[in-house]
Amino acid sequence: MSYPIAHPKVIQRAQAVLELQPIFLDTETTGTGQTDRIIQIGIVNTQGETLFESLVNPGMPIPAESSAVNGITDEMVRDAPVWTQIWPDVEAILKGRVIGIYNAEFDLRLLRQTNKVYGLPMSIETNQAFCVMKLFAAFYGEWNARNNGFKSQKLEFAGRLLKIPIPNSHDAIDDARLTAALTQAIAGYQPE
Repeated sequence: MSYPIAHPKVIQRAQAVLELQPIFLDTETTGTGQTDRIIQIGIVNTQGETLFESLVNPGMPIPAESSAVNGITDEMVRDAPVWTQIWPDVEAILKGRVIGIYNAEFDLRLLRQTNKVYGLPMSIETNQAFCVMKLFAAFYGEWNARNNGFKSQKLEFAGRLLKIPIPNSHDAIDDARLTAALTQAIAGYQPE
């Protein structure tokens, strides 16, 4: 079988989502566990223009294995604002908007976790977000029989496949831009 399958309904779904003028979000974190926190956040519009970008002091050491992935060290966040300082700005941007996220489940969980640490209410609803990773998985079309669904693909692979010249650098703003560009590429895909 040749990939991407690029089913017309998936392309139509991407087009419909873009009509809602979504914004795109990405985070970098201290890790993937239940006690981890956000250490960088990036939000862009559909054209990839920065709406918000900040490092975040997580109030805890960043594990070396996380720094190895995202390049963010304790030194880099030492003088960065803490989450309570940036959340009002982030919340104002996200509130009431459709939000595209590559692996939405993860980033939404980390938003909730980080808010909970600081006693902040989570005003962003799960149904505001759409998962671009799931959209791309359906677009690519590789079936995972064990999970009875489309196989998830890495953001870097998705960008390379659709020849998007933005690297998957594990930098929140770059990855948010890549996610926005990926959604646009799926929406505008023309089979050869």
